[in-house]
Amino acid sequence: MLNHRSLHSFSLSLAFLLCALGTAIGQESFNVTINKNPIRNGETLQLSLSLKNLRVDASAPQIKGLKLLGGPSTSQNNSWVNGVSSSEIRYTYTYQVQSSQDINVPSYTVNGSNKILKSNAFKIKVLPRSTKQQKKKGIGELACVIELSKRNVFIGEPILASFKIYNRANNLDVREYNVPEMAGFWTEQIEMPDARWEPEVIDGQRYNVATVRKVLMFPQKTGEISIDGFNLLGYKRTSFFDGKNVSASATPVRVKVNPLPEPIPNAMIGAFNRFRVQTKQNASACKTNEALTVDYIYSGDGHLKFIQEPKLQWPGEFEVYDPEIIDRIKVTSTGESGSRTFRYVIIPRAPGEYPLPSVQGEWFNIKTRSYTSLPESNNSIQVERGNASATSGLNYNSKTDIQVLNQDIRFIDTEWKGCGLDRKRWQSSFPLSTGWLAVGPSLLALVFLGKRRKEEDSKNPKKTRQRRARATVRNELRAAKKHLNDPALFFPALGQGIEQYLLAKLGWSASQYQREAVLLELAQKTPDTATQWKDLLDQLDLARYAPGAIPAPSEMIALSETLVEKTEKSWTNS
Repeated sequence: MLNHRSLHSFSLSLAFLLCALGTAIGQESFNVTINKNPIRNGETLQLSLSLKNLRVDASAPQIKGLKLLGGPSTSQNNSWVNGVSSSEIRYTYTYQVQSSQDINVPSYTVNGSNKILKSNAFKIKVLPRSTKQQKKKGIGELACVIELSKRNVFIGEPILASFKIYNRANNLDVREYNVPEMAGFWTEQIEMPDARWEPEVIDGQRYNVATVRKVLMFPQKTGEISIDGFNLLGYKRTSFFDGKNVSASATPVRVKVNPLPEPIPNAMIGAFNRFRVQTKQNASACKTNEALTVDYIYSGDGHLKFIQEPKLQWPGEFEVYDPEIIDRIKVTSTGESGSRTFRYVIIPRAPGEYPLPSVQGEWFNIKTRSYTSLPESNNSIQVERGNASATSGLNYNSKTDIQVLNQDIRFIDTEWKGCGLDRKRWQSSFPLSTGWLAVGPSLLALVFLGKRRKEEDSKNPKKTRQRRARATVRNELRAAKKHLNDPALFFPALGQGIEQYLLAKLGWSASQYQREAVLLELAQKTPDTATQWKDLLDQLDLARYAPGAIPAPSEMIALSETLVEKTEKSWTNS
């Protein structure tokens, strides 16, 4: 049984043991540190929370000017030195600097066993972005990046857009990604194998990079065009049984599209790095009424799919059919290359030697920044007289090869037995007979006036086309109204009608149509409506990529009719 003195000795021993145990465990501390200071705007840094001899739950600090990219990563260190044990847990978070001003990191507190522990406040000095950051700035742990081969181009000049995902984790599952619609561009998607991660080192850091899509873009309007909307959703595993959802969005990129140098040729074909036109025929000689083929081959590097059928002046002795279009075009990372062929089937109807028509026009050389004219073609066809019975039993002769045959003459039959008035009734019906006699001269006068009108039209085709412009647009708008409930058919029909109206009004051919040239001419001819025409054409372009962002078809029809009426009233021929 313990007496009073023994109990007192035991109490002193227990107190001494507790003091020694507290000393053996070690002192508690809490610190906040970063791995870079100063740091440039857009770069990433690691912020660490160090807890010594503490067991508390830590969360990511929210700091103005810093964007949390990921974390925490956890490390733990236990030690026993000279009978004193200590443990330290470090939580590390990754942030991206998103401020051009210095960033203040405040003091943070945690609850210790005996008191509240505070970290020291400090300031992060932020430097301006470096030139090396302009290409890939602030990628961080996970990022979507839009890379462009060019950012300053001419209208129609191809641009390669690569959509890439940058990732520093080895345990990321990409669940979904969205590639934006490139409004203002004609696009061609490049075929490529399934995306896979490839290693790449950027500023000394290793990334896994996957190219998910490559698109060849041809700008269709001038000015600054922004490309935005490339983003992804993924799942990052933090342990065997756990993980978290992650997301990333690409920084928008801008492209400056310049107009072609003035003056723009009337017969403009397009913009190319390399371009030529060849004429080939399957035979250099044939007989009348025999068919042969003539190919006009457009080849080079550029937007070959935009090339339209050439306007050719064939000899009047040729029967020419609509061409077959043959495309051998390959879309690669360097652009469109290959050829587009217009194959004509022609049938000569008269003998002689005929030159084949040449393609007239000019193209813009992207490399030299200048226009180049197409050379003349020297191809010709020698046509010999063939067997008349080979086709329809008729033999076509040239205008200078006229023959008079006996079987061409027919005698006049004086005994008319067909329908008509009896002679006696004819003589007794003078007013009626006078009316019948007037029919012939009237028809002759109408034919003469029609021929004279046709000759005037041929002398001034531009005025003729302007006169017919209103009738053309009325017919086209009427045709477009039939598709009011089907936007997929309505907007192409309306766009075609507006284009034909403007071409007819300006007296231009289809090969001369260039958007910027048309708007420039409208500004001179009808300055009051030029801006409205530009807005209408922009809306028709937008309908192709984002039909939900434009007015309804009925509103577009009303706007087009009003604009045509204003244009007719304000048009000047100066």
